[in-house]
Amino acid sequence: MQATVNPIFSYNIIPMLTRSWIYALCIVFLIAGCAPKYNPANTPFAVYHPIVEDNVRKLEKGITSPGETMKLFGEPTRKNISDQGERYVYGYLGDTLFVNFDSSHTVSSFLYRPAIWTPVTGNTDYMTRKISEGKVRKIKIYDHNIHDIENWFKKANKKETTESRNRYTFDRRNGVLVVYTFANYEERVLEYNFTPK
Repeated sequence: MQATVNPIFSYNIIPMLTRSWIYALCIVFLIAGCAPKYNPANTPFAVYHPIVEDNVRKLEKGITSPGETMKLFGEPTRKNISDQGERYVYGYLGDTLFVNFDSSHTVSSFLYRPAIWTPVTGNTDYMTRKISEGKVRKIKIYDHNIHDIENWFKKANKKETTESRNRYTFDRRNGVLVVYTFANYEERVLEYNFTPK
């Protein structure tokens, strides 16, 4: 007697499953390739700019306008409006500045609260070395961390910390480099400035 073959099982299922998996993987790779890449510059910390105390001193009651304030400090993190006028709030990882404007659209009052830096370490090593200004220009915010910086410029002379960020000072023969980083395990660079001597 001859065996009959069920037509459902007459097709080879393995090539069909393999083709389905290949199509599924192609779709996954296509979606992953088109997805936006992670960029820390697109995070809320991208607005990080330290509040420069010299700019705070430029605020004058009855004279400084909202436009002049934004030229000094950039776009505020918050704007509030009340019956007494408008308020700009600048808050950057510990530093806080409140600027109040009256009905004549000039500064009526302001309050600056800088972050309190706690010294962590300090040393006088490498003070006779020079800082390569070419390497300073190569520093990329968010891309480099303190380990990269100390690899280029050797150990910092001073480290200070707040709850959310660190400040490293590299005091050298030809200038001072100050680097701000996150106070986490990565310690990515947030901001830096170099002042030649």
